[in-house]
Amino acid sequence: MLPGIMVKSLLLVLSVTGLMSYVVYIGCLDGATAEIGVQHYAERVHISMKGFLPRWIKMPFNSVVNLGYVFVGAAWCAATTIALTENTIRKSDALLFYIFNVAACCYGPIQTLRIVTQLKGFAILDQWYTLPFFMLVFLWGMNTVSRWSTVWNVTFIAASIGSYFLSLYDKHGFEISLGVHICFAIGGAVLAWKKVPQAKCRNSFIGALLSCAGFVVLKLLDLELVKYHEIFKYISGHLISKLCDIGQVHFVNMFCFTVSTALHADSKKKEK
Repeated sequence: MLPGIMVKSLLLVLSVTGLMSYVVYIGCLDGATAEIGVQHYAERVHISMKGFLPRWIKMPFNSVVNLGYVFVGAAWCAATTIALTENTIRKSDALLFYIFNVAACCYGPIQTLRIVTQLKGFAILDQWYTLPFFMLVFLWGMNTVSRWSTVWNVTFIAASIGSYFLSLYDKHGFEISLGVHICFAIGGAVLAWKKVPQAKCRNSFIGALLSCAGFVVLKLLDLELVKYHEIFKYISGHLISKLCDIGQVHFVNMFCFTVSTALHADSKKKEK
């Protein structure tokens, strides 16, 4: 039986995802800049695959890799359930872990639909959906330092989601918003770590930073890498960047989980 907190998180994520999808569907964000078309990607179908792959699958590896978000998100949902059962994390932390990882499970199909269909609506939703992930890390950090009220949490998530509308006024609006979100996430993580300095989370923190950098840089270099070796037409920079992004989801979970369990253990000692 699923924990009540997980069910609540599932309903919250599905509700917000549905609302965001509807806003995209009715065309409110049609003015946003988003790359569509296989010409923006380096990956091509290898000749050995053309005999059995459907014609509509233009980038097989970039399509399949998105299962990683689902696997990692599901695995950390399971880990959260175990920790909650064993009382090693706070319920407030468990709620944020569930929201973060259920969203990761939803992001995999969204990214796959973008790759397979190359429709602008899915490209916009893919970009937009990225922002709340970073804001959730910031909120987790702030809730670790001092328990924020529901009003503050909802306000910052709403601001995060609303910030994508900047892309309607500037062609680099998404990149600007994403950069701000990354800074917020790093700041929240550092504040949380300072709150629990005894937590052994240095490796996961570095892993998350390197994964984030790899995701951004390799995605930008996708078409450039092909100039150096033909292998990048099949194992593309975009593919490797997605692997970095999936690694980022994992390392962020590991970092937050380590700090959360250390904080909860410390609070239980003080109660004794």
